[in-house]
Amino acid sequence: MSADFTSADAMITTPGGEILLQLRDDLPDIRWPAHWVVPGGRAETGETPYETARRELREETGLDVEALLPFDPVRVEGDTGAIRFFHAIVDVDPARLVLGEGQELRLVPIPEVQGMKVPPDLKDYVRQLEGHLRVGRPRVWAQIDRIHARLADRCAGSGESAVESSLRLLAAAGAQARVLAAVEPDPGRTAELRARLCEAVVAGMVALRATTPDAATLLSDHLVEVERDPSGGDGV
Repeated sequence: MSADFTSADAMITTPGGEILLQLRDDLPDIRWPAHWVVPGGRAETGETPYETARRELREETGLDVEALLPFDPVRVEGDTGAIRFFHAIVDVDPARLVLGEGQELRLVPIPEVQGMKVPPDLKDYVRQLEGHLRVGRPRVWAQIDRIHARLADRCAGSGESAVESSLRLLAAAGAQARVLAAVEPDPGRTAELRARLCEAVVAGMVALRATTPDAATLLSDHLVEVERDPSGGDGV
């Protein structure tokens, strides 16, 4: 799944609209010396993109963020796609950051990035991320992560796992949706059917999240396969 990447970067933003940047060392033998970049680096043997991004973020900043979500920007001309991007919204305490590489770590208001000494392609990707944040697209998996955490807390000590609980909710919502879909079209029931389908979708996403913190990548990869062959395999 991950043979087409060489490194991964973590774009960490705060609820207040700042992005975490790292000032690279001013050395002639490295790429983009004395430029501001996002934390990230090359993959180690056997790592997935998610594992690389999480490890690099931890090593370079001291932040251990489990719920990194894949961010797939429209690539600029000449970009080979060998770098995978991840994103998370984190309430970062600057005093708790640990500089593990480079000269400085800094939280910067996202619009100010365009006026800083930043690699041109990263400027473009930050601009794209800002647009995604504006319309709320990255929020979905962050919300799923919080729902999963609450469900896991409720399940603690009950003998039922978060996976089992969410699958039970999925089955119930799916059964109700089938009953509603089987009756004659009724405007009043259409809204109820949509609500049950939303419940089923959320329960399925939570169940997937309960099996791995990298649920967003798995679903994204699966959607690519389904889009390629909608009627084949185990797809839709």
